Amino acid sequence: MATNLVQIKGTEIPTDGAALNVANRLYIDITDNDNDLSDITTGKWAWLARGISEITPSWQEKTQKTAYYDEDGHDDTEVTGKSMQLAVKGVRYLGDPAQDYIDGKQYAIGSAAKTRVLWINNGMPVVSACTLTAVTPTGGAADAQQNFSLTIAFNGAPKTTSGKLTLTETDKTRIFTAAVDDKTPAVPPTGTHDTSNQH
Repeated sequence: MATNLVQIKGTEIPTDGAALNVANRLYIDITDNDNDLSDITTGKWAWLARGISEITPSWQEKTQKTAYYDEDGHDDTEVTGKSMQLAVKGVRYLGDPAQDYIDGKQYAIGSAAKTRVLWINNGMPVVSACTLTAVTPTGGAADAQQNFSLTIAFNGAPKTTSGKLTLTETDKTRIFTAAVDDKTPAVPPTGTHDTSNQH
C-alpha cells in the first residue's frame, strides 16, 4: 500500500519548549513475561494509547529521618526505598490489543497479574517488571462510554536500553517488536512507530 500523505508542518509533537504528555509512550508486554529484564527484544509490546486520556506517574518512597549531633538537632532525610507506579485512565476500547490483554487480567492474582512494562518518558525508554493492579475495564453511567483504568506497579529497579531502541509494528495492529542497536547511543525510538506514524 502506498504512503502518500505526510504530516502538516507545525502539527508535530514539539521537541523543545513545554513538554507535552502525548510525547510519552506506554507499552505492555502481552507475553506474560516478567522474568526477563535483560532483553527487551523477547517481548510483544502492545501500545496502550487508544481510549487512554490520562497516564500519571507517581513514586512511593520510604524515608528515614535521623537527627545528628553535628546538625544542631535538625533531621537528615535518607531515601531508603522507592517504588514507581503509573495510573492509567480512559474509556474501554474493544479490540485494542493492550486493553484486551489488560481486561483479561481483571481477576488475576499472583504471577498471573505480572508482566513487563515499557514507558518511554520524553525519549528515554524505561523497562520494568510490573504488576497490573486495580484493573477496572468497565463501569459508569448507562448513557456513557465504559470506564477503563488500572495501576501499573513497577517491581524492582527499572532499566533502560543499552543503545538506540527501534519499535516495529507487527502484522497485528498496535503490537510492536523491539530491537536495540548497541553501537548507536540511546536516542528517542525510531522506526515504524514514530510521531509521523502514530495513528
